[in-house]
Amino acid sequence: MTIQEILILIAASLTLGFTFRQTRWVNLLMVASIIFIYWLQPDTELRYLGYWLPSFSVAMMVISWAITASPEIRNQPEQLKTLAVLFAVLLAMSSLRVLDPGRVLGFVTIPRLTSTLPYLLTSFILLALLTRLKNTAPPAGLWGIFSVLILVFLLLKTPALAQKASQAWRGLAGQSQALATSSELSWLGFSYLAFRILHTIRDKQAGRLPDIALNEYIAYLVLFPAFVAGPIARVDQFIASLREIAGAFSDDLTAGSRRILIGLFKKFVLADSLSLLALNAQNALQPTSSLGGWVLLYAFSLQIYFDFSGYTDIAIGLARFLNIQLPENFNQPYLKPNLTQFWSNWHMTLTNWFRAYFFNPISRSLRKKKMPALAILTITQISTMVLVGLWHGITLNFVLWGLWHGLGLLIQNRWSGWINKRFPPSNQKWLQYLRDGAGVLFTFHYVTLGWIWFILPTPGLAKDFIAVLFGAAL
Repeated sequence: MTIQEILILIAASLTLGFTFRQTRWVNLLMVASIIFIYWLQPDTELRYLGYWLPSFSVAMMVISWAITASPEIRNQPEQLKTLAVLFAVLLAMSSLRVLDPGRVLGFVTIPRLTSTLPYLLTSFILLALLTRLKNTAPPAGLWGIFSVLILVFLLLKTPALAQKASQAWRGLAGQSQALATSSELSWLGFSYLAFRILHTIRDKQAGRLPDIALNEYIAYLVLFPAFVAGPIARVDQFIASLREIAGAFSDDLTAGSRRILIGLFKKFVLADSLSLLALNAQNALQPTSSLGGWVLLYAFSLQIYFDFSGYTDIAIGLARFLNIQLPENFNQPYLKPNLTQFWSNWHMTLTNWFRAYFFNPISRSLRKKKMPALAILTITQISTMVLVGLWHGITLNFVLWGLWHGLGLLIQNRWSGWINKRFPPSNQKWLQYLRDGAGVLFTFHYVTLGWIWFILPTPGLAKDFIAVLFGAAL
């Protein structure tokens, strides 16, 4: 996001925060978040796709709520009122083309109302019928929406599939298919939206999903401060924070402002300055010495931290204006003495998501099969980190990045067990500081080397850059 967009978000959060504290009208928060996902969605060369993707997101959210909600909640008259409010908002968005302030306000290109109105009416009728279902959704329905989300995720994250989809859309829109690229298929925030929906589906299957109204559910999924870059709050914690007013508005204003200022400094001063010399695909082979290569790599390692944690600080601060507590996402990860602690403090909400919904279930399943502990650890550590890599993009380099961290976690686990038995943590502070300091230094460099696979697009370019780092031809 640009500084101008963040300033608009700050103004909106302050206005909504004061109003929301007085009324606690969740529809207000839901409407604002829906408008912002249209506003933030980038416009691409794919005609009108910038409008349709947020529209599909809204339909997906309502369907997911209807499938996960209990009949008692789903059949309440208030849910139909919320659906009517949604319809009015989407109709207003479609009318921006007629009123013509859309371009001035920074919205994406809007299709003609004659194209959008049939979709809106049909969707509203079908979704209204879903809210009137008397029975609990069958397990097949939960797995159905689960599968659809995974398939869309694969489509967006696999370059070859994304390019095919881009060609198909261009064909439907009457555009040149020869100009299709995978990068122009950009669905803003889909990854985080999918994770939140999958979280509610898995909690529903486990019988621990709380009762949630439609407007609360949508506010949880697309809360505008956290929609683009997280953090990923747990639904029960978010709903509790949404429903309860805690503290005075002045306290929220002070705490939120402080957090936003820290985030702005990290992002627009530190990260943006580092980006001028950080490693990327264009400058990877420009250094003429190992020192030059390490400067690029160190700069990127710090840039990605300050950029990501800066956005998180801004999101937490904006939510605080709304009297909503979002979870922490970073806790000085580069100062941790081993890789396990690094991943417990880097993008913590994503790590916790994978731990809760993949690592732990797979571990329990393998233990039931009486597999050896080392085999279970190997399978779960490596498969989890490879999945984290694939979440960023389905390419070989992200697989290699996941393998790098999966193997690193496995080796670190075995090494820590061995070294702690033979050389227990010392009561002498200087010796423990020395040990921890060596661990911090090694962990930072291990993570930093791993960023090579993350930022460079091909294994060949990564290999050539590693050769630059160590002054050898590989």
